[in-house]
Amino acid sequence: MQRYAGNVVLALFAAAGLVKGEVDEADLSGFHGKLSRIQIAEKSQPENAAVQEGSDSDLDLKAMAQWAMQALEKNPRPNLNYECRFSMSLLKDPPCPGPTDHDPITAGDTENRLDWEFGYMKDITGDTSADAIARGLRRRILGFLRDDGLCWVQASSFSSLPGIWANSWTTGKLLISLSNVYRRTHDEDLRRQCRQMFEALRARADWVDGRAYYAGGNSCWNNQGWAITDASPYSPAMPLEAIATYYEAFGDKEALEFALAFARGEMACDQWKHWILRDPSKLTQEQKDQIKRTSSIALWPTAPLSANLMVRPDGSFDHHSHMRGHSGWGMAHVAYLTRDPELIAWCQRLLNFFLEHGTDYGWIPESQTYPRRSETCAVADVIDIAAYMAKCGYPNYWDTVERFIRNYIREAQFFITPDYEKLYRTLHPGAEGDNGLAMARALQGGFQGAMGVNDRCYAGNEMDMMGCCFPEGMRALHTAWLDTVTSRKDGVYVNMSFNRDAPEAKTISFLPHHGRLTVLAKKSGDFYLRPPAWAPQDMVKIYRNGKSTRAIWRGAYVHVRKVNKGDKLDLTYPLISFVQKQIVKNAPGEPDRNITVTWLGNTVMKLEPPGSQLPLYQQVPRPLPAIPK
Repeated sequence: MQRYAGNVVLALFAAAGLVKGEVDEADLSGFHGKLSRIQIAEKSQPENAAVQEGSDSDLDLKAMAQWAMQALEKNPRPNLNYECRFSMSLLKDPPCPGPTDHDPITAGDTENRLDWEFGYMKDITGDTSADAIARGLRRRILGFLRDDGLCWVQASSFSSLPGIWANSWTTGKLLISLSNVYRRTHDEDLRRQCRQMFEALRARADWVDGRAYYAGGNSCWNNQGWAITDASPYSPAMPLEAIATYYEAFGDKEALEFALAFARGEMACDQWKHWILRDPSKLTQEQKDQIKRTSSIALWPTAPLSANLMVRPDGSFDHHSHMRGHSGWGMAHVAYLTRDPELIAWCQRLLNFFLEHGTDYGWIPESQTYPRRSETCAVADVIDIAAYMAKCGYPNYWDTVERFIRNYIREAQFFITPDYEKLYRTLHPGAEGDNGLAMARALQGGFQGAMGVNDRCYAGNEMDMMGCCFPEGMRALHTAWLDTVTSRKDGVYVNMSFNRDAPEAKTISFLPHHGRLTVLAKKSGDFYLRPPAWAPQDMVKIYRNGKSTRAIWRGAYVHVRKVNKGDKLDLTYPLISFVQKQIVKNAPGEPDRNITVTWLGNTVMKLEPPGSQLPLYQQVPRPLPAIPK
């Protein structure tokens, strides 16, 4: 267990003879760049458990999910057999396809991601109002599933290849959806269907020395073999999250064995060593013709056919963050399930590379080679990797999850603000602006896809939502909600400071201005409450039913023994404020970005320089608009 950040801060204060003073040039675990003016924020720690202020001002995950559900319900078009929207550019006219406009890139991708989120947002909110739309979308996706256990779709998301192709990406995402349905309903009719899908994904694998891989990466195939598409040079294969989710739902040991074999193949870089494009002379004539149709070089300069996309021994990689992160998410899930030490170490190196090449408030570049803008899909991937690494024995990563949610994910949720409306009407005056804004209102609650380091516009008037990111912010939201309170054999763990009413306990956060977390026990047993890693441990206090008690530390957690159902626990700690200066790399040939971030605990209070169009982090706390009835 890592437990050093708070001790470092406390030692610095003690060495300087300060309690509420400043210590410059200090190091704070989990943060990057140059840190200064580290100090304890005055009056940030309540003096006793009776203090109540601030409990209504913290981030509202449930309200965010309710907004997200409204956006989900409006995305599929029933009149187009529930086809979803991918192409959403929020400052264009129109900002998204209309009711009868086809958006072919959604097939087998965007729609599957939205399919997950209907269930995840319903988990958080209990809202059933979108069930009819969710059922229609599920019927559409099930229409891709054939008797061989594979989803066959057009390759329009990856290239312009004609025909219908078997797709591991689509199959895996449907397997996640159906496995989650089983976990919610225990409908045994799903067991055979999910087993068949798992077997179909396993049958596609190649093997070497007991390790599994897909020689075609994340591409698709038919009876003639692998197709050469954008996904061939662009993406690692990523069936692991589907296989891991299937295993957790059904307990199929063969699935876990295959998942570990595939993870070991990824660690050994078997896909890249045996890549179908490694020796073009071995390609069929059909595959050679397909290369001429792939758009990788024209549309994806970040992924030329000559790219080396393997993860290097230090965890670094080139090019697209989301494809690597989506694969890494599955790797981290398997690491958590197996506790394989080599796999855990591999995932941690990958995670640390992500964190070193983004910002600590959650901005992750879409491409590591061309890091001009973020991609919310990649942010969600990093959040899930961090959560699994925290569960693998590195609890400081819970602060990573919390920072990313509190800052980037909250800002990425799209709403029509006065500044946005003013900019849109400037670009599209008159009736054109009225019509565009009416369409944009239906997108509120979804998550923006590409943002600048300090602006919702990543360049000029570019403000993309992207149908992949629209739901992936919701996945991040669900991860934070789900993992705020977790159960283990030895008791109940409160990992993060978010408001949640869980089966084990109700948690009430007093952030962002007060270091306090209230836990109302809904079951008896031992409880473990985690303050942020930077909180000086000697200043952390714990109250039980209003009475102060000695803090007993178990690693990064305060351990409260033999809690009774109905007990009230209060954890208090001082907040740390500091200033961070960081250099964020830009695309080749463009100047790097120098930013200054003022932090209060895990919350960004100020970001300089501000964005020039629609600047981020302008208000703390960041309230949500009222939810329409």
